Amino acid sequence: MTTILITGANGFIGSQLAATMPVGSSLHLNDETRTVDKLVLVDHVVSDPAGGPDGAEWVEGDLGALVAGRPDLFSSADAVFHLASATSAECEADLDLGLKANLMAGVALGRCLAAADHKPLLVFSSTLAIYGGTPDAPLPPVIGDATHPTPQNSYGAQKLMLEAFFADLSRRGMITARSLRLMTVSVRPGRPNGAASSFLSGMIREPLQGAAANVPVDPALRVVLNSPDGAVAGLRHAAAVNDDVWGGPRGVNLPGISVTVAEMAAALKEVGGDEVAARLSYERDEGIERIVASWPADVDSARANGIGFAADKPFIEAVRDFAASVR
Repeated sequence: MTTILITGANGFIGSQLAATMPVGSSLHLNDETRTVDKLVLVDHVVSDPAGGPDGAEWVEGDLGALVAGRPDLFSSADAVFHLASATSAECEADLDLGLKANLMAGVALGRCLAAADHKPLLVFSSTLAIYGGTPDAPLPPVIGDATHPTPQNSYGAQKLMLEAFFADLSRRGMITARSLRLMTVSVRPGRPNGAASSFLSGMIREPLQGAAANVPVDPALRVVLNSPDGAVAGLRHAAAVNDDVWGGPRGVNLPGISVTVAEMAAALKEVGGDEVAARLSYERDEGIERIVASWPADVDSARANGIGFAADKPFIEAVRDFAASVR
């Protein structure tokens, strides 16, 4: 019997990932084809307990409290996709929140899985925010697999600490760890969230739905993104390959889309037309710009390419996908 558990399953990427693995479907884990017999979806808020793929079991509650109170729920899983996280802006505004929701909950989850009778597979949704430039050590134009991580925000620091912890558990043979560094995902549907990067979806999403949106950074700022399809496919591929192909527990930079904010606005105009593009305003927010500008703008994902991760789609295709979904 194969059990899959997803934390943060009520979020956009979590729900999209869950939709690809309903009970009874086939899933590749460690180069083996398995049938999903049980799908457990965990989140601190479950908006629709009847939602999600057929046969899924929803569990609502604080992740740290659930791991402490119901450890068997997690240790019985064959594979855990750990996506639950406080956002970047939340972590920067409230250190204790980030430490509790991200670091301590992640440590508790790792220790719980390490105590299992079998050797669970943990796919951890890390972030490109583990990289950051400082005045004495600016970021290189292109981040590569050998670039030393120096996070410049609490969110990135907490994710990096968890990468190291999960890698150590994997080195000890207690779990199989796969840390996959995702970029900002765009275009996300729904409402804006507390992430500093939220505008990177909002500047496309809101205008295409008839609302105004502000761009709080210099349009010349270059960012690196993942499409929703690229993020979900990456998480599934991280679980699918065997240990020899993965090549060790260190994190992998998922292939992304390097684009300027001005190019994103141009893609919006091409897909939606002049009237839609006119719904954008440009009022700078120094706090948001400081965080986002500290992140990498381009990534060489050579290791990911060698492991077989697919290249992401051009950004305009992600805009077209979202536009089609709201028509």
